[in-house]
Amino acid sequence: MSTPQHHIIKETSDSISRLLQDEFKRNGYKRVHIIDSAPKPEAVEGKLPAVSVYLYQISIDPEGTDYTPESEIVEVVQDDGTVKEFMRQVRMHVRLDYLISAWAQTPEDEQLLLGLLIRTVLENPSLPRDRLRGATFEEDFDLPFIMQTRLDEGTLARFWGSLNQPVRPAVQAWTQIPIIPEKLSEFKRVQTRQLEYKNIHDPRISEQGPSPNPFARRLDLGGGKR
Repeated sequence: MSTPQHHIIKETSDSISRLLQDEFKRNGYKRVHIIDSAPKPEAVEGKLPAVSVYLYQISIDPEGTDYTPESEIVEVVQDDGTVKEFMRQVRMHVRLDYLISAWAQTPEDEQLLLGLLIRTVLENPSLPRDRLRGATFEEDFDLPFIMQTRLDEGTLARFWGSLNQPVRPAVQAWTQIPIIPEKLSEFKRVQTRQLEYKNIHDPRISEQGPSPNPFARRLDLGGGKR
């Protein structure tokens, strides 16, 4: 079943959550809840142990945005089996940043979950198409899933302070996905080209191509046989 392509952000988050859930179960943590909302006590209340997979930032990929073409050609198969070509604005690559935190009854249990989180990210630097949830991903697409360097103390303090929480250890990871425009403009290639030649001495005389120019005669400079 076809899914609108703008569902890709949600399906990316679902895929990451499923990856973590499967790894927890495989390692014996079958009761860990995955939460996709902001990591607040009320979000995890009654759900411990829990892991918050919080999408906290979306940004345009800085690589290549100034040098990529504005449009691309797309081939679309028609109902009768023929193929039509269309022009479409090029896809936009978007970076998603996640803050992943663990919540449990004790700090020791939270640290165990965090260690497993880090190992899971390290062992899965990309997710192949068959491990992604949803229908918005292209057949040959691999989803990168990479840990990033730590946020500075000021940024972390402001983040947790905005949630009225003390600073907590958390894993920061990012991925990148394409947002593909839906609007298409029909594109037709040039099949034939018509040329027309005119006699500069008598504009009333003309001939259409592609035969050779009838007026491009060899200039006689003399010296030939008489």
